[in-house]
Amino acid sequence: MWQDDDIRSYERQGYLLKRGLLATSEVQALNAEMEVMLGADRDDGIHRERERTGAVRQVYLAHRHSAPFRQLVRDPRLVAPVRQVLGGEVYVWHSKINVKAPFEGTVWLWHQDYGYWVHDGVEARLMSAMVFLDQATRNNGCLLVADGSHRLGLLPHVADEVTTSYRQWCVSPQELQGRLQEEQIQAITGDAGDVLFFDARLLHASGHNLSPLPRKTVILCYNDLRNTPRGVEQPRPDWVVSRQFDAVT
Repeated sequence: MWQDDDIRSYERQGYLLKRGLLATSEVQALNAEMEVMLGADRDDGIHRERERTGAVRQVYLAHRHSAPFRQLVRDPRLVAPVRQVLGGEVYVWHSKINVKAPFEGTVWLWHQDYGYWVHDGVEARLMSAMVFLDQATRNNGCLLVADGSHRLGLLPHVADEVTTSYRQWCVSPQELQGRLQEEQIQAITGDAGDVLFFDARLLHASGHNLSPLPRKTVILCYNDLRNTPRGVEQPRPDWVVSRQFDAVT
């Protein structure tokens, strides 16, 4: 459970970085699964998105098909603070391994996760825990966050199908002008085993990996159990919007 100072920092910033939350041995167990996770597409229940070069960009559903990730998504060091902030039981909205291969990993444009999720028929009562699987540096495309931007509420998002292989919902440069200040932008650098908790409305982005170092993270997205999706037209598939509403125990 977080202390009062942690709660206040999270509420003020929209995020909280906990350093060294996972031990080296725990990160090694997760990274040992990467050969399977980053391998060829096959009928193994795991969904992979790729860069235009063919390098893996994202891996969904590791928590259903890999024992170390299944254990991680239930880890009380992650789940207890999420329950504390959201005020009740939670389930796994989705899990995704974000991959930035050396010299190949590409950008994520400025966006709020809720810019995607609002179209899935939920309110903004979701929270993510990003676990660093590698060192994150400015050169290898570490996450950038806009301090306090969650207090802006949901900003208009537009579809971008040009910048990368993945269709992104992002906040346009015109919308960002006057809203995002240079001094707000924080580069979240750190070591494997660090964990960043963040609000679904936090503006965040990341640049290209321009270094020889890989940058892998696993993002575990949790939803308030009272906030399951309402019916929407053309619902997205289960790998990105889970239909399994079991409380995390």
